Amino acid sequence: TDFVNCVKEYAFISIFNKDHTEEAANACHYLSILRPELIVPPIVEKHFLSIDSMTEPHRFTSIMTCLTHIARQIVQQTSSYSQGQTYVLPLLMSVLPGIDLNDFEKASVTLDFLETMLMLITCVDCSSAVNTRNDLTGIEKEVCLSTIQFEDFIIEFLNRIFQMIDLLSTDISDAVTTDTDFDLNDLVIELKLASIMFHIIQNCSNKIFRIIREKLVNFIANACLSSKARGIICSLIQALVKGNPVETLKYLLPKTCESIDKIIQNSGSSILLTDHEGDVELTWYLFLFAELLNARGDTLLIYKKMIMSVFHQCIHIINKDSYLAISNAARNLLKSLSQTYPIDYRLTMENIEEPFVDFLPIRAWGQYVNANKLQVQFHMPNVDEIDFACEFVDTIIYSELTLLNENNFQMSN
Repeated sequence: TDFVNCVKEYAFISIFNKDHTEEAANACHYLSILRPELIVPPIVEKHFLSIDSMTEPHRFTSIMTCLTHIARQIVQQTSSYSQGQTYVLPLLMSVLPGIDLNDFEKASVTLDFLETMLMLITCVDCSSAVNTRNDLTGIEKEVCLSTIQFEDFIIEFLNRIFQMIDLLSTDISDAVTTDTDFDLNDLVIELKLASIMFHIIQNCSNKIFRIIREKLVNFIANACLSSKARGIICSLIQALVKGNPVETLKYLLPKTCESIDKIIQNSGSSILLTDHEGDVELTWYLFLFAELLNARGDTLLIYKKMIMSVFHQCIHIINKDSYLAISNAARNLLKSLSQTYPIDYRLTMENIEEPFVDFLPIRAWGQYVNANKLQVQFHMPNVDEIDFACEFVDTIIYSELTLLNENNFQMSN
């Protein structure tokens, strides 16, 4: 305690030193491991003060970096400190305005914080546990009641992302954001959003998953996105399909295949196969189709017929973007069907749904895992998946290779 008290003020002062922000954050991290009760509350207080001081945006990014470093100590229950959990929902709600395309640094550190926090917690409304359990401490009751805000947080988080997508979809945005640096920033944002959404879906209740699915499905139904915005929504779909493939495919894949078929039928396949300009709406649906094929191999089997139909109709499209999408789809399909990969990244294997009689999710927040007790679940290709992959290669890939190898075949530019 004396050591932490001796050092902490120097660490706190250094948080806002632009040259030493990272070192200060590391120092706070190590000090919070020793005495979280002396480090977490003051830093959280500094965060809320930084939000009110918008004239000094550097203070916000600096404190967000520090909060990210002490995330586990905030969310974790220990024998000596558990009050940090009471800050979780207020912190999550307070940082959402930081998701701002006009300030990449602020958006980046905000997403880093959200990614780290949501990797360590379950997004479950535990408020009913107050009425079903008699072993809760006062702090646990407060935390359980605060988790009712998870739904509001998820809705507001998605709304922020949709606003970002709408901004990127404008003609003005497309015109002025064509430099390489911004494209790189776009990619960083996409990867972070995909990771955040994946962690949420892996560790959320069924009710919250339905909210996410419905909002995404409704948004996609009314969207035909530009290339700038397409990456973000595709990253969210990829997270959704990897986190809960059965439900995601059920609500999105048939509609997507139907939309592709409808566009081709209305436009005439011969036009699409000779038109270099392509169709923006078709390209969007093909990219969406490609992301959906990232689903676990066995969940794709029941959609085999419609998947093959899309490939048969679109494999000869000559528009560059559309062909890139269909090639991505082929790659994703073969990987999903034939590779071995882990399929479960949940924080806990316990049942996180109500009534919380046997297990209380907030007690698992931020807890370390015994590596010797890990039971990693893998996708192992079954016979039907291998047969599907072989059929796809025989009917689609080999025929394309044959065309490429024909001496008299002249490829279009």
